Amino acid sequence: VQTHLMLSSLMKTFWKSESETSDSGSDIIQEAVSKVHLPRKLDSSKLAIVVKNTFSKEECVAMIQETERKGYDKALVNAGGGRQILDTDYRRSSRCMVDSPEQAAEIWKRVKDYVPVVFNHRGTLWEVVGLNERLRFLRYSPGDFFSPHFDGCYERENGERSFITLQLYLNEGFDGGDTTFIDIDTDATVGVTPKTGNVLIFQHDIYHSGAKVTKGLKYAMRTDVMFQRKRQQPQGDAGADA
Repeated sequence: VQTHLMLSSLMKTFWKSESETSDSGSDIIQEAVSKVHLPRKLDSSKLAIVVKNTFSKEECVAMIQETERKGYDKALVNAGGGRQILDTDYRRSSRCMVDSPEQAAEIWKRVKDYVPVVFNHRGTLWEVVGLNERLRFLRYSPGDFFSPHFDGCYERENGERSFITLQLYLNEGFDGGDTTFIDIDTDATVGVTPKTGNVLIFQHDIYHSGAKVTKGLKYAMRTDVMFQRKRQQPQGDAGADA
Protein backbone atom coordinates (compact mmCIF):
# COMPACT_ATOMS: atom_id res chain seq x y z
CA VAL A 1 0.00 0.00 0.00
CA GLN A 2 2.78 2.40 0.92
CA THR A 3 4.57 1.84 -2.40
CA HIS A 4 1.57 2.54 -4.63
CA LEU A 5 0.73 5.68 -2.66
CA MET A 6 4.32 6.92 -3.05
CA LEU A 7 4.28 6.21 -6.79
CA SER A 8 0.95 7.98 -7.17
CA SER A 9 2.28 10.97 -5.24
CA LEU A 10 5.39 11.12 -7.43
CA MET A 11 3.28 11.15 -10.58
CA LYS A 12 1.07 13.92 -9.24
CA THR A 13 4.19 15.94 -8.46
CA PHE A 14 5.15 15.92 -12.14
CA TRP A 15 1.57 16.15 -13.46
CA LYS A 16 1.24 19.53 -15.13
CA SER A 17 -2.09 21.06 -16.04
CA GLU A 18 -2.21 23.52 -18.90
CA SER A 19 -2.59 26.40 -16.45
CA GLU A 20 0.65 25.41 -14.70
CA THR A 21 2.81 25.50 -17.81
CA SER A 22 4.87 28.42 -19.00
CA ASP A 23 3.64 30.81 -21.70
CA SER A 24 6.25 29.41 -24.07
CA GLY A 25 4.69 25.97 -23.79
CA SER A 26 8.10 24.42 -23.12
CA ASP A 27 6.74 22.49 -20.11
CA ILE A 28 3.73 21.07 -21.90
CA ILE A 29 3.98 17.35 -22.62
CA GLN A 30 3.46 17.14 -26.37
CA GLU A 31 1.30 14.21 -27.39
CA ALA A 32 1.27 12.58 -30.79
CA VAL A 33 0.11 9.16 -31.88
CA SER A 34 1.57 7.00 -34.64
CA LYS A 35 0.35 3.70 -36.06
CA VAL A 36 2.68 0.72 -35.90
CA HIS A 37 2.79 -0.70 -39.42
CA LEU A 38 2.53 -4.38 -38.62
CA PRO A 39 3.45 -7.14 -41.08
CA ARG A 40 1.13 -6.90 -44.09
CA LYS A 41 -1.29 -9.68 -43.11
CA LEU A 42 -1.97 -8.07 -39.71
CA ASP A 43 -1.77 -4.40 -40.57
CA SER A 44 -5.40 -3.67 -41.39
CA SER A 45 -7.01 -5.84 -38.73
CA LYS A 46 -5.08 -5.28 -35.50
CA LEU A 47 -4.59 -2.30 -33.20
CA ALA A 48 -0.99 -1.27 -32.53
CA ILE A 49 -0.09 2.37 -31.88
CA VAL A 50 2.56 4.44 -30.10
CA VAL A 51 1.45 7.45 -28.07
CA LYS A 52 4.54 9.64 -27.95
CA ASN A 53 5.85 11.73 -25.05
CA THR A 54 2.99 10.70 -22.77
CA PHE A 55 5.23 10.95 -19.71
CA SER A 56 8.12 13.29 -18.96
CA LYS A 57 11.65 12.05 -18.36
CA GLU A 58 11.36 13.21 -14.74
CA GLU A 59 8.24 11.13 -14.17
CA CYS A 60 9.89 8.07 -15.67
CA VAL A 61 13.04 8.49 -13.57
CA ALA A 62 10.89 8.82 -10.45
CA MET A 63 9.10 5.55 -11.22
CA ILE A 64 12.39 3.74 -11.85
CA GLN A 65 13.87 5.01 -8.59
CA GLU A 66 10.82 4.11 -6.52
CA THR A 67 10.52 0.59 -7.92
CA GLU A 68 14.24 0.01 -7.40
CA ARG A 69 13.71 0.93 -3.75
CA LYS A 70 10.84 -1.56 -3.58
CA GLY A 71 12.93 -4.23 -5.29
CA TYR A 72 12.71 -6.47 -8.35
CA ASP A 73 12.20 -10.25 -8.48
CA LYS A 74 12.74 -12.73 -11.31
CA ALA A 75 9.89 -12.54 -13.82
CA LEU A 76 7.82 -15.71 -14.09
CA VAL A 77 5.79 -17.17 -16.95
CA ASN A 78 2.25 -18.54 -16.93
CA ALA A 79 2.13 -22.33 -16.81
CA GLY A 80 -1.66 -22.74 -16.91
CA GLY A 81 -4.12 -23.39 -14.13
CA GLY A 82 -3.19 -20.13 -12.45
CA ARG A 83 0.39 -21.32 -11.89
CA GLN A 84 3.53 -19.34 -12.70
CA ILE A 85 7.00 -20.80 -13.05
CA LEU A 86 10.55 -19.57 -13.62
CA ASP A 87 11.74 -20.42 -17.14
CA THR A 88 14.85 -18.44 -18.03
CA ASP A 89 15.14 -20.15 -21.42
CA TYR A 90 11.83 -18.53 -22.39
CA ARG A 91 11.83 -15.31 -20.39
CA ARG A 92 14.73 -13.66 -18.62
CA SER A 93 14.08 -10.36 -16.84
CA SER A 94 13.10 -8.90 -13.47
CA ARG A 95 9.73 -7.59 -12.34
CA CYS A 96 8.30 -5.33 -9.65
CA MET A 97 4.55 -5.65 -9.07
CA VAL A 98 2.62 -2.58 -7.90
CA ASP A 99 -1.14 -2.61 -7.26
CA SER A 100 -2.28 1.00 -7.53
CA PRO A 101 -5.79 2.03 -8.65
CA GLU A 102 -4.77 5.67 -8.20
CA GLN A 103 -1.75 5.48 -10.49
CA ALA A 104 -3.65 3.38 -13.04
CA ALA A 105 -6.37 6.06 -13.14
CA GLU A 106 -3.80 8.80 -13.74
CA ILE A 107 -2.16 6.85 -16.56
CA TRP A 108 -5.59 6.23 -18.09
CA LYS A 109 -6.28 9.98 -18.26
CA ARG A 110 -3.36 10.39 -20.64
CA VAL A 111 -4.10 7.53 -23.02
CA LYS A 112 -7.86 6.97 -22.99
CA ASP A 113 -8.48 9.09 -26.09
CA TYR A 114 -6.42 6.61 -28.14
CA VAL A 115 -8.14 3.42 -26.98
CA PRO A 116 -11.27 1.94 -28.61
CA VAL A 117 -14.42 2.64 -26.62
CA VAL A 118 -15.92 -0.65 -27.84
CA PHE A 119 -13.99 -3.84 -28.67
CA ASN A 120 -15.47 -6.64 -30.77
CA HIS A 121 -14.30 -10.04 -29.54
CA ARG A 122 -15.61 -12.90 -31.66
CA GLY A 123 -18.89 -11.11 -32.29
CA THR A 124 -19.43 -9.97 -28.70
CA LEU A 125 -19.11 -6.26 -27.93
CA TRP A 126 -17.17 -5.08 -24.89
CA GLU A 127 -17.03 -1.52 -23.47
CA VAL A 128 -13.81 -0.03 -22.13
CA VAL A 129 -13.69 0.69 -18.38
CA GLY A 130 -10.07 1.77 -17.76
CA LEU A 131 -6.75 0.19 -16.84
CA ASN A 132 -5.83 -2.80 -14.76
CA GLU A 133 -4.54 -1.51 -11.41
CA ARG A 134 -1.85 -4.21 -11.38
CA LEU A 135 1.21 -2.45 -12.82
CA ARG A 136 4.12 -4.72 -13.77
CA PHE A 137 7.38 -2.79 -13.83
CA LEU A 138 10.02 -4.62 -15.85
CA ARG A 139 13.82 -4.44 -15.80
CA TYR A 140 15.96 -6.03 -18.50
CA SER A 141 19.70 -6.42 -17.85
CA PRO A 142 22.25 -7.36 -20.53
CA GLY A 143 21.31 -10.79 -21.86
CA ASP A 144 17.66 -10.49 -20.80
CA PHE A 145 14.84 -11.10 -23.29
CA PHE A 146 11.26 -12.34 -23.70
CA SER A 147 10.71 -15.02 -26.36
CA PRO A 148 7.81 -14.71 -28.86
CA HIS A 149 4.42 -14.97 -27.16
CA PHE A 150 0.86 -13.71 -26.97
CA ASP A 151 -0.07 -11.64 -23.92
CA GLY A 152 -2.56 -13.31 -21.59
CA CYS A 153 -5.77 -11.59 -20.58
CA TYR A 154 -6.47 -10.38 -17.05
CA GLU A 155 -9.89 -11.26 -15.65
CA ARG A 156 -11.68 -9.77 -12.65
CA GLU A 157 -14.28 -11.54 -10.53
CA ASN A 158 -16.95 -9.13 -11.79
CA GLY A 159 -16.52 -10.37 -15.36
CA GLU A 160 -14.33 -7.56 -16.65
CA ARG A 161 -11.41 -8.69 -18.78
CA SER A 162 -8.59 -7.30 -20.88
CA PHE A 163 -7.99 -7.45 -24.62
CA ILE A 164 -5.31 -4.77 -25.04
CA THR A 165 -1.79 -4.32 -23.63
CA LEU A 166 -0.35 -0.98 -22.53
CA GLN A 167 3.43 -0.74 -22.26
CA LEU A 168 5.16 2.40 -21.03
CA TYR A 169 8.85 2.78 -21.87
CA LEU A 170 10.67 4.36 -18.92
CA ASN A 171 14.13 4.90 -20.40
CA GLU A 172 16.39 4.59 -23.43
CA GLY A 173 20.15 4.62 -24.01
CA PHE A 174 20.51 0.83 -23.95
CA ASP A 175 21.25 -1.49 -26.87
CA GLY A 176 18.65 -3.98 -28.10
CA GLY A 177 15.34 -4.38 -26.30
CA ASP A 178 12.95 -3.56 -29.16
CA THR A 179 9.39 -4.83 -28.97
CA THR A 180 9.11 -6.97 -32.11
CA PHE A 181 5.78 -7.91 -33.72
CA ILE A 182 5.80 -11.15 -35.70
CA ASP A 183 3.62 -12.64 -38.42
CA ILE A 184 3.51 -16.33 -37.51
CA ASP A 185 2.80 -17.46 -41.07
CA THR A 186 5.62 -15.57 -42.80
CA ASP A 187 8.02 -14.73 -39.93
CA ALA A 188 7.91 -11.09 -41.10
CA THR A 189 8.73 -8.72 -38.25
CA VAL A 190 8.29 -5.07 -37.31
CA GLY A 191 10.17 -3.58 -34.36
CA VAL A 192 9.27 -0.72 -32.02
CA THR A 193 12.29 0.98 -30.44
CA PRO A 194 11.70 2.11 -26.83
CA LYS A 195 11.73 5.87 -26.24
CA THR A 196 11.42 7.46 -22.82
CA GLY A 197 7.81 8.39 -22.04
CA ASN A 198 6.29 6.66 -25.06
CA VAL A 199 3.36 4.29 -24.59
CA LEU A 200 2.84 1.29 -26.87
CA ILE A 201 -0.78 0.08 -27.07
CA PHE A 202 -1.59 -3.18 -28.87
CA GLN A 203 -3.97 -6.12 -28.87
CA HIS A 204 -3.09 -9.15 -26.73
CA ASP A 205 -3.48 -11.45 -29.73
CA ILE A 206 -0.56 -10.03 -31.71
CA TYR A 207 2.46 -12.35 -31.57
CA HIS A 208 5.50 -10.44 -30.30
CA SER A 209 8.78 -10.66 -28.43
CA GLY A 210 11.08 -8.54 -26.32
CA ALA A 211 14.45 -8.50 -28.09
CA LYS A 212 17.56 -9.25 -26.07
CA VAL A 213 19.19 -6.29 -24.33
CA THR A 214 22.89 -6.35 -25.17
CA LYS A 215 24.09 -3.29 -23.24
CA GLY A 216 22.67 -1.18 -20.42
CA LEU A 217 19.38 -1.53 -18.52
CA LYS A 218 15.91 -1.35 -20.02
CA TYR A 219 12.93 -0.30 -17.85
CA ALA A 220 9.28 -0.51 -18.85
CA MET A 221 5.84 -0.84 -17.26
CA ARG A 222 3.12 -3.12 -18.57
CA THR A 223 -0.57 -3.22 -17.73
CA ASP A 224 -3.87 -3.98 -19.45
CA VAL A 225 -6.89 -2.13 -20.83
CA MET A 226 -10.00 -3.55 -19.18
CA PHE A 227 -13.43 -4.04 -20.74
CA GLN A 228 -16.90 -5.08 -19.60
CA ARG A 229 -19.45 -6.91 -21.71
CA LYS A 230 -21.66 -4.37 -23.47
CA ARG A 231 -25.22 -4.43 -22.23
CA GLN A 232 -27.87 -5.12 -24.82
CA GLN A 233 -30.29 -2.25 -25.33
CA PRO A 234 -33.85 -3.39 -24.55
CA GLN A 235 -36.11 -3.58 -27.57
CA GLY A 236 -38.91 -1.03 -27.18
CA ASP A 237 -42.50 -1.46 -28.29
CA ALA A 238 -42.63 -0.49 -31.95
CA GLY A 239 -45.92 1.31 -31.42
CA ALA A 240 -45.15 2.98 -28.12
CA ASP A 241 -44.58 6.43 -29.62
CA ALA A 242 -47.28 6.20 -32.28
